[in-house]
Amino acid sequence: MPSTTRLQPRAMRSEFESANAALVGRAEVMLERYVALGAPHARLLNTLSMLEHIGSRKIMATQSGRGLDQPTLKHLAEETRHAFFFKRHAEGVARRSLDYSAEVLAAPAAARMYFQRLDAGTAKALGRTANQRAAYLYMSMVVEFRAVWLYRIYHAVLERSRSPLSLRGVLAEEEGHLEEMAGALVTIGASDPALIERLCGAERKLFERLLIALERSVEEFALAA
Repeated sequence: MPSTTRLQPRAMRSEFESANAALVGRAEVMLERYVALGAPHARLLNTLSMLEHIGSRKIMATQSGRGLDQPTLKHLAEETRHAFFFKRHAEGVARRSLDYSAEVLAAPAAARMYFQRLDAGTAKALGRTANQRAAYLYMSMVVEFRAVWLYRIYHAVLERSRSPLSLRGVLAEEEGHLEEMAGALVTIGASDPALIERLCGAERKLFERLLIALERSVEEFALAA
């Protein structure tokens, strides 16, 4: 049952990292290959921009109206800025303007499917009678767990490659979002660590599908280079 028990984002993140330990090496190799290839790296950056944009649109679609508070507006603004951040750097690498068409993305169908299935799965797990606010918070929390996990690996890869691109600012904001989501769930009396664990387990399966698609795409790019 949901309760007012204080959620512990750091402890939950540690559990998330343990559950995803087997995927770390694969993610590192995949990211290293994209960074080394140049033009495909622009596609990856653009894909991350698209995912951040989808997330910001989801917040706008479900949380706009009289109940929109400052933390949610801040979350929306920061997710939109992250989409801009990745887009700007994608265009810097590509040296041209990029949209979100398939030709300038990495594994575009898998990326979109990841978000759509995660959204649908979260809604199903919560049930038809779920509070829309709670649904937004749970979905956001699961997405932020993945974002922090992936961006930490990506940031380390960029540092090792001596790239001028840094994800420190984005990471700090994503980690802040985790704290905010946890606090908000407690405030509305909807905190349920067991549910978060189930949602993260379902997300892990979806992310692995996306990871496979990204691995295949970078292999194709490498062969074509």
